[in-house]
Amino acid sequence: MTTVQQTFPVPPQVLWHALPAGVAAIGGKQPFYDGPRGFATCRTGMSFLSWGQHVNVTVSPVNGGSTLTIMTVLKLGVFDWGEGKRLARRYAAAVAYAAGTAALT
Repeated sequence: MTTVQQTFPVPPQVLWHALPAGVAAIGGKQPFYDGPRGFATCRTGMSFLSWGQHVNVTVSPVNGGSTLTIMTVLKLGVFDWGEGKRLARRYAAAVAYAAGTAALT
């Protein structure tokens, strides 16, 4: 399990509307968005090096902006060898670009 959290200087609604860009950036499948709770989820497919990951995302308000929390969990296996962190960072970068801002980490 890998968790990456980043803060953005935009309202949660702006960040929420940019989440599909993150799903597209990681090749996410079967996305589900729960707007009232600020939660989204998708999964990545299998590849030569991975069985895939479950990706869970939450958007929450903070002073002057919002926080994006991305948690990745292996579908099968014990070690992800950094794949989860790479997916989370790619997701956050795509969301930041779509929201018209840069992450403040």
